[in-house]
Amino acid sequence: MPWARWRTIVITGTTITIIGITIIATMVTTIIAGTATAMAATASITASGNTMKLLAILVMALTLIGIQAPAAAEQALQSSRSAGKLKSDLSVDLSARLERQDPLLRAKPATGEDYLSSGLAQRNAGVANRHDQLFEIYQADIELLADLDDDGYYHSFNVVFDVDVDYDEATVYAKIFVSREGEPWSQVFTTDLFQIYGDEVADTYEVETELLDGYAPGYYSVLIEIYSLDHAYMVASELLDHHYLGWDILFEDFYWDEPPVAAQSGLSVKYHSHGGGSMAALVLFFLSVQVVIAARGAIASNPPVKKRKLEEERLPWLAVLPPAR
Repeated sequence: MPWARWRTIVITGTTITIIGITIIATMVTTIIAGTATAMAATASITASGNTMKLLAILVMALTLIGIQAPAAAEQALQSSRSAGKLKSDLSVDLSARLERQDPLLRAKPATGEDYLSSGLAQRNAGVANRHDQLFEIYQADIELLADLDDDGYYHSFNVVFDVDVDYDEATVYAKIFVSREGEPWSQVFTTDLFQIYGDEVADTYEVETELLDGYAPGYYSVLIEIYSLDHAYMVASELLDHHYLGWDILFEDFYWDEPPVAAQSGLSVKYHSHGGGSMAALVLFFLSVQVVIAARGAIASNPPVKKRKLEEERLPWLAVLPPAR
């Protein structure tokens, strides 16, 4: 794993942990400050017990945050690798080319990104804009390749598409994007330039992709965008989803797709849940409730003592009387 990725994960995880500790410490400090008078009047054994309970709850909360921080840091990064070629070019082993490809590491998009080329910028750079050609993606498909844990979610897949032009020939390239359940599009690959000839099938192109990290299990869509060297804008696109293909696209990255360790090997079985992070939030909520309950218990542990001291200050003669049993 590249050092830059580890450094980013460590920095992000540390930042999230510090923020979580600060929030919980502020909450506990506020509760303790509001109940300091009552706790001072409690018996030493009761006070020690409540203090230990508060500390135990705080330790549990901090431990939970420490566990969740690396997971949150992982979600902020995405890593994949892809390779492409003309499908008819049998001299190229696409899988071998993919193995030699360096992973693409990028931050996970937080908002929608506009991947359309700027027409003005391309015209200023001398890009022509032919109006006598119309493009279309005549056919596109997805081939599912690798599902290591046999759960129906694939981390490796092949996108195959045939781009046609109605007149002459053209030099084009494609961009491949993926999106999980409506999230912002994430670009995984830009192909090399390749030639297309009218409606020839021989110019069909294929792109093999491995999702390595940062792609949680879910329902995905794949977007293909086609650009021509003779045009200022995108010339064709196709959205591959369950409507186009007739079946759901279930992806996950390689981390989620690792097969479980065999029980007979003596190692613990690795299991990944496809659920979200709502359980952690629920546990944190109940921990907060426990802190409040512990503090309220400290207040109510010996109320007659506080009441008697206030009465003694108002009526000094009451101090000579023995306390009520």
